[in-house]
Amino acid sequence: MVVSHIVKYGVFFAVVVTGYLFLLMISTSPRIWGYSDYPQAVKNKVPAQTKKEKLSGAIIGLPWIVFVLAFPVWSTYALKSKLGGEIPFLTAFLNLIVMFVLVTIGDLVILDWLVISKITPKFVIIPGSEAKDYKDFSHHYKAHAKAAVIIVFIALALAAVAAFL
Repeated sequence: MVVSHIVKYGVFFAVVVTGYLFLLMISTSPRIWGYSDYPQAVKNKVPAQTKKEKLSGAIIGLPWIVFVLAFPVWSTYALKSKLGGEIPFLTAFLNLIVMFVLVTIGDLVILDWLVISKITPKFVIIPGSEAKDYKDFSHHYKAHAKAAVIIVFIALALAAVAAFL
């Protein structure tokens, strides 16, 4: 039961989060969703993000952020309920970390590597830059490696709350 819960909810979470990001990519300007995540080489070729673009990015990113934070917590408490109201710390941590890892894989492999670095469709290119500016994948995996450390601490903290409160 625990493994099936973790896999089912983890895959659902990864598909929704990655899908939402992909929809943002194809429906809005890369100056809104991609500017802050792109390498400095791209940023050096284009004007800085305007206040309006930053605000637009924050507004359209808000539902994603809420879901990314709330769904793993909900999933962990749903699992806790299935287990009779108590959840071991390790089980809670595994539920959370698997969810975050699956989302990271979706973002890193599907969006950053395949879509942005390999295919590089026009909708990911900020006007003023060129497709070749997006081929260096190292920026993406370095950012995800740094985020992984933070994700582990978040998962540990949330697992502790779920297990001990």
